[in-house]
Amino acid sequence: MLYNDLAPIFHLDGPWEFALGEGSPWGRIWVPGCWEAQGFSKKIDGPARYRLQIVVTEDWAGQQIWLEFDAVSYACTVFWNGHEVGQHRGMWTPFALDVTRAARPGQVNTLELEVYKPGQRYPMRSCMAGFLPDVATTFGGIWQPVRLRALTTGLDHLYIAADVEKGELTVQCQVVDREGWRDLSLEGEVSWNKQVVANFSSPVGPMGWVNLRIPLPEVFFWSPEHPVLYQVCLRAVRGGQVVAVVKRRIGVRSLTSQGQQLLLNGQPICLRGVLSWGWDPERIAPLFSAEQARAEIQRVRELGFNLIKLCLFVPNQVYFDVADEEGMLLWQEWPLWQPEVTDELRASAPHEYAAYMELTRHHPSVVLYSLGCELGQDIDEALLRELDNVVRHAIQPVGTAAPGVLFCDNSGSGEAYEGLTLDLSDFSDHHPYCDLNYLEPLLNHWHRDWKPSRPLILGEFCDSDDLRDFEAIVQAHGGQKPWWMTPELPLYSVRPEAKALVEAQERLAAANLGFSLQEVIAVARAQSLTVRKFALETIRRRAEVQGYVITGLRDTPIASSGVFDDLGRPKWPAEVFRCFNNAAVLAFDVPRRRKWEHGGDRPDPLDPYNWWAGSQLCLHVIVNHTGRSVPAGSTLAWKVRDGEGQLLAEGLEAVAEAIQPGRPCELGRVVFTAPETNRVETLQLEVSWDGGDEQLSNIWNLWCYPRPTSWPVGLVVYDPGGYLEGITELLPTAKLVEVLPQAPGPVLAVASVLDGEVQGWLWRGGKMLLLQQGNRPLPAQRGPFWREAIKLFPQHPVWELFPHNGFADLQFWGLATDTMLEADRLAEVLPGLQGANPIMRRLDARQFYVREYILEAQFGYGWLLACTLRLQGGYGAAPTGSRNVAGCCLLWALLHYLDRLAAP
Repeated sequence: MLYNDLAPIFHLDGPWEFALGEGSPWGRIWVPGCWEAQGFSKKIDGPARYRLQIVVTEDWAGQQIWLEFDAVSYACTVFWNGHEVGQHRGMWTPFALDVTRAARPGQVNTLELEVYKPGQRYPMRSCMAGFLPDVATTFGGIWQPVRLRALTTGLDHLYIAADVEKGELTVQCQVVDREGWRDLSLEGEVSWNKQVVANFSSPVGPMGWVNLRIPLPEVFFWSPEHPVLYQVCLRAVRGGQVVAVVKRRIGVRSLTSQGQQLLLNGQPICLRGVLSWGWDPERIAPLFSAEQARAEIQRVRELGFNLIKLCLFVPNQVYFDVADEEGMLLWQEWPLWQPEVTDELRASAPHEYAAYMELTRHHPSVVLYSLGCELGQDIDEALLRELDNVVRHAIQPVGTAAPGVLFCDNSGSGEAYEGLTLDLSDFSDHHPYCDLNYLEPLLNHWHRDWKPSRPLILGEFCDSDDLRDFEAIVQAHGGQKPWWMTPELPLYSVRPEAKALVEAQERLAAANLGFSLQEVIAVARAQSLTVRKFALETIRRRAEVQGYVITGLRDTPIASSGVFDDLGRPKWPAEVFRCFNNAAVLAFDVPRRRKWEHGGDRPDPLDPYNWWAGSQLCLHVIVNHTGRSVPAGSTLAWKVRDGEGQLLAEGLEAVAEAIQPGRPCELGRVVFTAPETNRVETLQLEVSWDGGDEQLSNIWNLWCYPRPTSWPVGLVVYDPGGYLEGITELLPTAKLVEVLPQAPGPVLAVASVLDGEVQGWLWRGGKMLLLQQGNRPLPAQRGPFWREAIKLFPQHPVWELFPHNGFADLQFWGLATDTMLEADRLAEVLPGLQGANPIMRRLDARQFYVREYILEAQFGYGWLLACTLRLQGGYGAAPTGSRNVAGCCLLWALLHYLDRLAAP
């Protein structure tokens, strides 16, 4: 596309005639904008017909007239006065058509388009449609501006880049003129803060090509804190007359790595990103005004983020321009996900990627690129290599400086997704969508010292669904459900999460949760904040992790894991979220133990959050910051308070070593003795660090438990299959039996099976705690404990013995499980069961069904207490056996409650 700011323009934005579908009558539509956002069907992929009557001014007679589209989705054929003037395919890229011969200056001209979006005719997976179709819907139409331009001279293939090391700008372009390139020159100036800082002039070379290097007398770097932008004005001159002018903004900055260390302008940086799929229920297509883009970027920054990942979509240029101005870093991921690699895609993708790069390569905000996302066996080495070559050449043409950006061939890595083992990336990138207990095991699993040292940036992770405020959403839409909560949502019949969202309020009502909607929202938000805090503090303790991207920016129809809700409101106070999502973060760690088991050493992890009364705690305080080096002598202070705010212990010390930026460093230790208590107590640890320019603080809850001393009399463990390894370690007075007593009497049983012997024993009046960690014996379902799950605690005597904070805080770190019971199917295994009373519940945050972690039921003359929580631990990095303090105490609470139950 040719550029010339002097060329006269006739904007075609505004109302057009429009018809969607074969034989449909003409209506009206606004351009730019997709048709789905303007009341037309989201389920018809075409043909969409556009028509506009245009009077081309007589002044344009004899000039070359170009019809320019910034983007049309997806395939379009363009007609001018009934003659086809061109075709285009691609959702995200601009194109221009020469309509000189067809145009009639001074007369009425008819412009028509026939458009199809990705769908039946053009399958989505072979159209590089990104992830939006999997979030809600694809979109179609003239969704970005369109114009006519008359010009005889312009600049093409324009590339402006900064050489940070040499302190100069590189300008490459081709001057195109109808009279040829001879006698042309290119001149101009570079300005900053409205002051000219450099001038340049050069004759145009063969075929109109120009290659310039422009020294800058003083370099001001672009950064998130100081987004300095230079303006470059280019003028094509012939015979002393300016025939073309193009203005571009450029920032001088570099993103590089040294081993594991990520450096922005030579200084350590931690990329703190949030994932955007481009979802907006009103616009549908990612078409931003400057005000909308600025508002989004500013509210994201308020939560501590310095990067937005544009995941599998390409917004309009306004978004990039505002990011440049605001100093928001961007990770541009091109829209290749689960592709169907057809011959057409294989041929078109390299050209489309080259066009993508022309859209973004001059923006200093764009620091990372990925060719696609979670690519498995659906892409081959030849295509991936070709695309990698295209994007690298676009950002670093022959003879130019190092690009100052980093590339990833496959966000998530082909290795992890059973795709290519080929690795063309400048950094490692994984997507650990996992329960909290498996986060560190996964990172350890992927870490190998024999691989080249480079930064690890977690391209997607840390999703944590909560519950939508359905009442507020409906109220905000005039008392009606918005379209994405109705069967109008195209995914309604495709994805279970979408169908569940449409039926959510009915499903929640049928679930009979025993809590109001607002109560469940509060529980879910508290749990989600805990998940995010734990995950981010965990990765900031690791030197190789130099950045991360949280999923996601806002709630979508398939997930409520956004940091902003469906109405664009932040879910937590910004100052709370920034405590663990910032350039500098405090964390803590615990010592590493080992144990001798079955003839050898094994890991024996401690529970960082749950401790025995009277035990000594030794917690290592870690800081990870990216500012200046802090000299020795900074100050670490800490306080421990009980649940009533009474001070239990405190410490103050000078940090002996200098604290270097860019990697985690130990500041000191918190050492104190947990208070003696006869009940479960919540303690609060507050740590602060005074590093001069850095002033940090953080708060954690810890739990303190009395050691159980009185276990119920007559306690037996019946585990014929050996499934309860570790439980006997928690039950010092229990007897392991192979046969249950004939008469239940005062006996309490802990069992792992429900065979005929157990059922008969229960029916005769036995009391049993069933510990289940798989699909049997009771009907069960498997699923994550922390992800996509809201834990609910009905009022029950068990929680008087094991008090909690009203939600699954890290008190439940060692209790996590992937098994929950289907209470409505219990009678399949235990005919005659008299109902089931929930004690701890799991509400699925995406499909809104309820399962149980702990329940009680009467069976004949006996009582059954069933629990799927892993009381002996061992889920991921959770402690095991006697190290699982919370598990031991909850086991004690369950058995004491069971012991008190009278016969039915």
